[in-house]
Amino acid sequence: MLILNNMGKEITSTGYQLPPLELLNEYAADGNVVSEEEIAGKIDAIKNTLGKGKVQVKDIKVVPGPAVTLYKVYPERKVTVSKVRSLMEDAALDLHWKGVRVVALDDSIGIEIANEHRALVPIRSVLSDDAFRNSEAELPVAIGQTFGNKAVVFDLAKAPHLFVAGVIKQGKTVAINAIVASLLYSKRPEELKFVFIDPKGCEFSAYGRLGGQYLASIPGENPIVQTTVQADKTLAALCEEMEVRYSHLSGCGIGNIVEYNKQASTRGGRWPYIVTIVDEYADLAIPAGRDKESRNMSHRITESIFRLAQKGRAVGIHVILSTQRPSKKVITDSIKATFPTRIAVRTVTGSDSRIIIGTSGAEKLLGSGDMILQTGVETIRLQGAYISLDEINRLISYMESHTVSCSPYYIPEPDLESGIG
Repeated sequence: MLILNNMGKEITSTGYQLPPLELLNEYAADGNVVSEEEIAGKIDAIKNTLGKGKVQVKDIKVVPGPAVTLYKVYPERKVTVSKVRSLMEDAALDLHWKGVRVVALDDSIGIEIANEHRALVPIRSVLSDDAFRNSEAELPVAIGQTFGNKAVVFDLAKAPHLFVAGVIKQGKTVAINAIVASLLYSKRPEELKFVFIDPKGCEFSAYGRLGGQYLASIPGENPIVQTTVQADKTLAALCEEMEVRYSHLSGCGIGNIVEYNKQASTRGGRWPYIVTIVDEYADLAIPAGRDKESRNMSHRITESIFRLAQKGRAVGIHVILSTQRPSKKVITDSIKATFPTRIAVRTVTGSDSRIIIGTSGAEKLLGSGDMILQTGVETIRLQGAYISLDEINRLISYMESHTVSCSPYYIPEPDLESGIG
């Protein structure tokens, strides 16, 4: 399979085998699933609580999950979700229930309650699920399990960009690592490149070992971007790469990367997808100082990300942003408009939750991978897939040891003096 970078240089990898699942930990079946006794007790408590508020229940159906169980309540008469929410949230304090969230469902009112014991969702179990293995997605992402222990898989190519937000140490980085692992298990080096922008310089440094195999970078620059100056330059370079690709599409009379790659043999080579991961976006979007250059740099960064989010999908460039500071200054209306797919981990307040996903509820999450995925058409509560640092290192070591004849994928050097890209 032939693939060219924008400089016309062959970057083909040959004979590369996707990594085996055996590299990942296989955990014994977790016996701490929600018990029938626990379910029966909570059903009785729900009926008693709602009954005190004069809400009579016709039926309750139960859908267990790895960390949280969904109790689907069917009232005798029509009742507002807000009334059920008020009754249940007050009762949750007395009952010592955690993670209680009340949501409107198509045919019922859903009450989500944390299990007394939480089950781990290993990344291996989600990647081995048929939902991922049989996925026809261009960029399949196995993010975790929801109620009924159903694997949640979405297509990053259709997302087409993702925002991950919530307080520190609640599962953002693990979620991003699960996304990276999903893509590494589904795409060969000639099909996919990453750009990692890591202002803290510690979250994604291990991926630097992927070098010429899976990373895209400016010639001569560190493939793992760790400074604001380098982030500014790299994002501008991605905008230039995007425009180069659009120019090729226009010249070929083709509308998107999928159609372009179908005709790769007659066009001179395939394009890889480029997934750009920006950690701690707030550190880049909000100027570090009051001087003009700091303000200009932050402005250029946000403008570059906005441009990539607006136009990147058609040419296979996708952006994942992460932040622990979900303020309106960071998650602006333009970000919301161009990032319809979002993940909220636990937030401090309902106001923070509304900034991320447009509604309260993320403040009720349990942490440690309990998250809400909003895809634009639906909102799903799930337990994120867990991948350890040891597993990440084994995965990277596999790729290092399986030699790939692959030249680096370079993105164009930008001219920041004359504007973005």
